Amino acid sequence: MSLSTRTSLAERDHVELYEKNGSSRVKWWHAIFFFSGISVLCCLCQLFLPYPYGLMMTSTQIAEVGIAPGCGGGLERCICPRETICATDTLSIILLALARCSAFFDYPLYMMMFLSKCHNINNVCRRTVLREWIDFGDMHKVHRLFGIIVGIETMFHSFFHMLRWGLNADIGLLWRTTTGISGLVATIITPLICWPMVIPAIKERLAFEVRKGLHYLSIVWAITLLFHSTSMIYYLIGIPALMYLVDYLFGYFVRNSLIENAFFERYGENGVALHFLNPPNWDKKPKTSYVYVMCPWISKYQWHAFTIFPEPTKENHTMMCIENSGDWTKELHKKIRVPCLRPLYVLGPYKSPFSDAAVTTSNAIAVASGIGITPTLSLVLNYAGKKRINVVWVCRDPGLVEYILHKFDIGAVTEKSYAFIFYTGTRELAMPKDLPANIFIFTGRPHLEHTITGIVTAIHSGHGLPEEIYEAQEKIASAPFDQRMKIALSRVVEIYNKDEMFEYAVEETEKAAAAAVSKAQVLESRNGTVDTAPLDDSDPETAPLLFPPDEVPEGQVSLIGLDSMIYEFLGGIGEYSRSDIEALFHEIDSDGSGFIDRDEFDDFIGMITTESRTLSNSQHELLSAMERSMDVRRSSIDSSVHRSTHNNILGNDTTIRYMQNLLKYSEGDNPLEDWSIFYCGGSNEIAQILREVTSKYNIDFAVEKFDW
Repeated sequence: MSLSTRTSLAERDHVELYEKNGSSRVKWWHAIFFFSGISVLCCLCQLFLPYPYGLMMTSTQIAEVGIAPGCGGGLERCICPRETICATDTLSIILLALARCSAFFDYPLYMMMFLSKCHNINNVCRRTVLREWIDFGDMHKVHRLFGIIVGIETMFHSFFHMLRWGLNADIGLLWRTTTGISGLVATIITPLICWPMVIPAIKERLAFEVRKGLHYLSIVWAITLLFHSTSMIYYLIGIPALMYLVDYLFGYFVRNSLIENAFFERYGENGVALHFLNPPNWDKKPKTSYVYVMCPWISKYQWHAFTIFPEPTKENHTMMCIENSGDWTKELHKKIRVPCLRPLYVLGPYKSPFSDAAVTTSNAIAVASGIGITPTLSLVLNYAGKKRINVVWVCRDPGLVEYILHKFDIGAVTEKSYAFIFYTGTRELAMPKDLPANIFIFTGRPHLEHTITGIVTAIHSGHGLPEEIYEAQEKIASAPFDQRMKIALSRVVEIYNKDEMFEYAVEETEKAAAAAVSKAQVLESRNGTVDTAPLDDSDPETAPLLFPPDEVPEGQVSLIGLDSMIYEFLGGIGEYSRSDIEALFHEIDSDGSGFIDRDEFDDFIGMITTESRTLSNSQHELLSAMERSMDVRRSSIDSSVHRSTHNNILGNDTTIRYMQNLLKYSEGDNPLEDWSIFYCGGSNEIAQILREVTSKYNIDFAVEKFDW
């Protein structure tokens, strides 16, 4: 949920616009329209049944009321129990029926608009058997949809009444009667309540706080309706509005916690992360949830909702990431110049719709864009080891990607799942050295159908299970580097030509030397002198050279050339340190010249090949693990940052055909009924693509989207 428009994913209140599509198109809230239909039927009976069962009266009866002399237009019966609903001719009766039916249709919607925002009541009901019939994750969608309908029909209701009064020369009723005044007030404030929340042009021009403040005019709107009619409106509006008020006050005073020492820090260039000890009334590990946050040193009146997730390095601690994208979040980012401790209030937590959908399937793919990764991480952390929740994250913020990768051991919590990160930013990422084998990072946007079918195919078919890759990497990581490298190299020389490997190492040596020369020229242009001293050992760009750039012998390999060759051809050997590669280099450089010539390289390969013929059982196991890992090693795909994967896992036309055949030969059953896909983010394009893909393959789909 932080979970776009100018409102931002981070600045959200009442945020869960939750959409779900699956095999059933009938939703629980469709039943509300059934009750609306019953309400309209009651309205028609009330209007057209003869008095005293209804309002249809004879001329004599109307004359006795004293408002009108009787029915006009030759009618035997008409309606006139009181002056505001007096209709004595055919046109007036039609206009009155249209006005009242629109209001009666909305009565159940009025109730649900208030009940859908009773967060504390809904939070309790999520844990009861009611969840089997009511998807409480739909509540904001219900609120928004019903609000739009009521907003439209309120205008229709007012228009038909005022048209009838105007035609009958009774327009003065608009300001002479309680019904008219209350209706006029409701008509005026309805656009102020609804339009800023649903019309994009207005949403983009008004600050979130202004739109939210206008939306609270709904309280005034509800009060005016209590005075608008003498019917059952007191109960239909009054009781739900009172429940909302009690629920709100309960949350504000009972579920509101002061965090005196929350730790704030910036992540990257565009966001703030905060950490705090869970309040005493919280669970030690809250489920996928969100809270409302108020920082009194920014504003004592503004509450904003953000996803929370367990602090990965501290027990009984919670954290959240807040993207710098709105007025309030920009002010927060501005004030957090250095890591600091500051107070804040948190209201909640309230369960996220993500948690409702996730519990229904054993396999899931959580797609996120930008800061939408926060509810996804919360979901992954809460279901780690219990369900396969694969992650596909599209993000252009390098600071957020780096913070998440360094802060969370994503590989450990997704050891039975895949994590694909598609980085669309421009700055180069500062990557951790020990990324697990089941995490793949690419530059560029994903082909979502390929990616999804690749993940499903790998897990459904059992060929390419992520836990096998993870276990293989664990075995590799526990073995010494020289043993891993030599065993892998013995297998690689059976696949690649030695000449090809050596030539690649020479080319990389020459590229590094050229880059070092270019850097020296830049320094010369800045300082006016040429630095002929050995290159700085701490500079990551030149440290692997360990020699001046103009002293590279032709056709020989430097340390950086050897490192590049190992990374390209032996991608499955796991991580290694600077000292590991230096020790290997000195072992191959038998004459101590600082470079590897072709003879030294051939001698080393020959020694490795001879040793590989007498591998022990443990070495054979290590070789098998490395072969599995090398299946997903870095390939020639230019977009890969960390490593690519073989096409079957990343997905291609073959995985699409696999999925199509799976459905084609399923004999009526849904072979993917235990799969679901979630999306959290502000990209309508991604959401639409996912709708099409999930519809095509009959997979349940849910969207948590924040467009307030």
